[in-house]
Order: sequence, then structure tokens, then C-alpha cells
Amino acid sequence: MLTRDLGLTGVKVSEIGVGMWTLVTDWWGQPEKAQQLIKRAMELGINFFDTADMYGNGKAEEILGKSLGSKRDQVVILTKIGYDFYSSPEKPKQNFDIDYLRFALKKSMERLSTDYIDVLMIHNPKMIHLTRKELLDFMHSLKSEGIARAIGVALGPTLGWEEEGLKAINMGYEALEHILNLIELYPGLNFLKYNIGHVVRVPHASDVLNEDKWPLRYDPKLHRHFKDQRWIDKAVERTRDLKSIADKKGLKLSQLALGFVLSLKNVSSVIPNITTMNELENFAKSSEILLEKADVEFLFDYYERNYRDLNQESIRETIIYK
Repeated sequence: MLTRDLGLTGVKVSEIGVGMWTLVTDWWGQPEKAQQLIKRAMELGINFFDTADMYGNGKAEEILGKSLGSKRDQVVILTKIGYDFYSSPEKPKQNFDIDYLRFALKKSMERLSTDYIDVLMIHNPKMIHLTRKELLDFMHSLKSEGIARAIGVALGPTLGWEEEGLKAINMGYEALEHILNLIELYPGLNFLKYNIGHVVRVPHASDVLNEDKWPLRYDPKLHRHFKDQRWIDKAVERTRDLKSIADKKGLKLSQLALGFVLSLKNVSSVIPNITTMNELENFAKSSEILLEKADVEFLFDYYERNYRDLNQESIRETIIYK
């Protein structure tokens, strides 16, 4: 597994990372399965694990901490804070007050069995939070104290948030976690113009670019619950020709989708939704895919002919979350 620089932070992350959200939602009550997958990921050379304190109301961090044990120094942990599930476990509300964040970070480190976080992000902040110098100063203080190696912003929960992402970059945050895939290239491509750390999530466009998940139906546990089913159906139909092209190259469509994202300049790591051992091993192979320039150009052209309007629809669809 190849590694890349997380921008200018000095942190090196594997090209494919493991996101803990899916493991917790799919294997609730079966932590041993998640632990087996984490162990196998490390055997495959994956060193990057993406989590958040609110994933499973702390369960994801707890499972990750137990799984790593004495190997903590061999991995890079990204976690996020900013949702208060302690006061409201059924429906956590955002809380970016400094005292709360300090408390939440302490609890996260306890669950992760660590005294530092490699990449600490504030979770889905809105513009009113990003412009607070007090919040940025707090994050920088954690670096000075050696508690965080790098600081950043996770954008979401949906596509869009371009103004927020650009503001985070201009404010001096060192990394972004954001959505980018062949169907939803924007605003991600605009973020990639900046040489910071870029952690890309939803690379399979809510599973449209993962043929093993077809046919796609509503699932409240997965990211596609944010999407209109009509968008999903249109996107799958427009992707069938692309699947045939992947087949001819001896690749799975899901691997081609990951290879494309990894071909983009400044991408640090990609976090696909992994729910099975088979998916983990197939996705890990994507680190070995080197697309030729002509292949990348073809895929950009495919986007223009088939996906641009869907991309714009996705951005409009997510305005309701602001």
C-alpha cells in the first residue's frame, strides 16, 4: 500500500483508509468483526483510520482503540469533535464551545487509548463557526501542546459546502475531509487546487459506482439516505456503460472509481465505505491502479457527457442542510 503526504503536515497516510462509521452502523453489537477488519487492513498496509466521537456515540473510537492495542504508533488516527451526544444521545446537536470541545477531546482520547490525535477535525462546522478566531486558536493550541499533530475541518454531512471549505483553507486549517467522486466532482476539484491535506469520502457516489451494491435501495444506515432515489436511479443507468469499460480493463467499477480519485493532484487518501472483508481487499488493490493520462481524460469527458447535471443537482439538494 502506497502512502502520501497529508498536505504539508508531515503526516503520511495510506492511499486507502478505513472509515469507522460504516463498521459501527453495519456491525452494531458485533465489535469482533470490526476488529478483524481493522487487523486485516493493517496487514494490507493500511495505516489510516477515520472516525469521529459521535460515530455510534463513542463506540467507533472505543472499537478502534481496542483493536490497535500496542500498535497505536503504527497508524494515523483522524477523529472529529463538535457534536454533543452526551447531552442528547438520540439526536446530537452541534456544540463548538471551547470548554465542551476540550471535554469531548479528552473523552475521545480515553476511548482511543491514546494521548495524542494525528489529525483532529471539527465536525461539519457552518460558516459562523469557521470564522471564530477563538476556535482556530484553540485548535492551534492543541498542536502546540502536542495533543494534535494536524488540524482540519470535515465538511458535510452532504455535498456542497464550498464557501465553508474555502473559508477553512483561508483561515489556515491544514486539512479538509470532503466528498469527491466521478459523478460529484465539484466542489471537490476546487478544493484540490490548494496544497493542503485532502481526505476524500463517498468516492463511490453513494454506492452508484460500486456494482456489487446494485440494485440500490434506500438504507438509513448509509450515506445514500441523503439522496433522492430518482437521482440514484438516473446515476446507475448512466453508469452502465462505464461498468462495461471497467470490465474490459479487468477492473471492477468500484476499483476504477477509486483509481480515478487517486489520480487527482493533492488527494491524500480516500475513505470508501467498507462493510465486508471482500470489499476491504478489493478496495486496497486500487492503490496499485495507475491510470494513464488518456484514461483520466476519458473519465473527465464521461463526467461532462453523463454526470455534470447530476453533480449540480446534488449541490442544490444539499442546501437544505444549511
